[in-house]
Amino acid sequence: MIYGIYFIISLVISLLLVPKIRSFALANGIIDKPNKRKIHRGKIARLGGVAVFLAFWLVIILVSIFNQDLLNFSGNKFLLIDSNLWAILIGSLIMLILGIIDDIRGVKSTTKLFWHFIVGFIVVCLGIKIWWVHNPFGGFLTIDDWSYLLVPLWVVLMINVMNWWDGVDGQASGIGIIASIIIFILSISKYVDQPSSAIIMIILAGSLLGFLRYNFNPASIFLGDSGSQFIGFMLAIGAIVSGAKIATASLVLGFPILDAMWVIIRRILSKKSIFEADRMHFHHRLLDLGYSQKKTVLIMYLISAFFGTIALMTLGRSELKLLSLIWLFFVMIVTGIILSLKAKQYGRK
Repeated sequence: MIYGIYFIISLVISLLLVPKIRSFALANGIIDKPNKRKIHRGKIARLGGVAVFLAFWLVIILVSIFNQDLLNFSGNKFLLIDSNLWAILIGSLIMLILGIIDDIRGVKSTTKLFWHFIVGFIVVCLGIKIWWVHNPFGGFLTIDDWSYLLVPLWVVLMINVMNWWDGVDGQASGIGIIASIIIFILSISKYVDQPSSAIIMIILAGSLLGFLRYNFNPASIFLGDSGSQFIGFMLAIGAIVSGAKIATASLVLGFPILDAMWVIIRRILSKKSIFEADRMHFHHRLLDLGYSQKKTVLIMYLISAFFGTIALMTLGRSELKLLSLIWLFFVMIVTGIILSLKAKQYGRK
């Protein structure tokens, strides 16, 4: 019941904030202009991530006032606030500021990557760690100090994956909703039982749903880097603090991760920078086949929900998760090749 209340509050706040942020962005010329690579028409406001960020943290403040126990991640507190929540606040704030600067005047990809790693190190130093993982052959594998490497890499991966996936109206925000709801369900399951992770994920879902009202095709506002980086960061952290571990989290977020791997491999083989924007993503292939933006993003939603369903069905079965990931990886490769060939038949590159 309490989760539903905070979900609705975050949804309403987001619905109220987005038009105000949109008006501010348009008035100050913070817009996304169309070009050869981008698929939208006209000048669309950026900074949508600011509304999502504000809606999320305003509700977190309410939770800290009325249901503080729900934000007890680690038990270690500083100034009456859990150390993990400090990590989430500092990390998400850095991502927001970096994204706003990028939305307004642009930031070099290497500079962004540097700050992504900094954020990863900050959160792990403040206690957000991967302590152990399931061994698919039985038992557990302790991570110990390897967490100082794995957590930053995981955070950097998810930030960039979601940033790359903000290519079609409603895609990043919609996938963010699906992923956060799946992690929420995992968090309240008997296998995990992490109410702190559950509350932040359901609030994130509500904040994103309110934004999606204005971001679905035809979009009147974009997330911008301020939003896509915030979503990627929050999903990365949510997956860790939920106790879902990397295997489960990789399934929940498997579709965008595998798509990113496919694109990186293609860029390397083409001798291009992995940070160079192009039209190699899965959604671009669907668009090249003649699907509308709405149909394309709905297909992406369905596939992401399918990945999330597999994560829920294999909960507690690490060997099945591993097999599922391997199988889905090969399916993605074959599908990507088929779509590329069909797109060429249609005369599109």
